[in-house]
Amino acid sequence: MSFLNWPAEEVLPSRRIQRQRRRVALDLLGKFARAFPEITYELVWESATINAQAWRLGSARYVRVYGGLIRHRATTRPGLALMLAHETGHHLGGPPYDPGMPWISWQGQADYWAANEGMKRVFGLDASKMTLRGARQIVELHQDFAGRSEEDEPDLSVECRHKIFIAGARGQAMPDCAPKAFLELRVRS
Repeated sequence: MSFLNWPAEEVLPSRRIQRQRRRVALDLLGKFARAFPEITYELVWESATINAQAWRLGSARYVRVYGGLIRHRATTRPGLALMLAHETGHHLGGPPYDPGMPWISWQGQADYWAANEGMKRVFGLDASKMTLRGARQIVELHQDFAGRSEEDEPDLSVECRHKIFIAGARGQAMPDCAPKAFLELRVRS
């Protein structure tokens, strides 16, 4: 674990794989920056942290992805793209907003927006296929880290997030598990 109990990579892939992953990440960051010019996308390649985040500084909006996430064996181009779309969704996804940070869309809404709108703006007709592949990778990544930290209780179960991604990719309504999870979050907050 690292700062804020974020997981960190323990083993680096080969240099060849690292170079390939970095090229993929930079390509995706460029695609997202062109599709969403109101957001600044950053790569912190040197960091072993396995995470990405949306944040603001004044009115400026940022999405940052860390090298540990790019290099993780469970994530390839579709998973990284969906994670970037999810972080973008925190800025552009709309309500409901996170009760603890009311300037960002709640996790489930960011997931749904990413699958339903964000990926389409970047990948057009290939968005649904990319989203479904990326959703499987995100499930695998979450399962890899499940139970590692007692302090980090997610807003949504992995199963619910997967259902949200599928519904968004298929143009369906938000699944029932999402509003229930949001209500539980509001009660805890």
